[in-house]
Amino acid sequence: MLSDEFFPAALMHHIKLEHNDDGALDPADPQVVMRGSLFIDGREAGCWESRRDGTWAAHVRHREGWIVATSRDALTERLVRDA
Repeated sequence: MLSDEFFPAALMHHIKLEHNDDGALDPADPQVVMRGSLFIDGREAGCWESRRDGTWAAHVRHREGWIVATSRDALTERLVRDA
């Protein structure tokens, strides 16, 4: 039987979705409701947005593409594990 010491806990990150001024939204982009800065472990790491279709998305600078989730909580949980 193997003990838990052979399976270290996954690194969990502290995620903060900071809301930016709504006046900064591009009116030519009707899909975005809110947008802001993404902080991982206290460092600015990218951006996030809430879309009119109900999805939430984040772009992490060191990763390609967007991470998309069905809610703010789901996005945060995914970033905690995968960022």
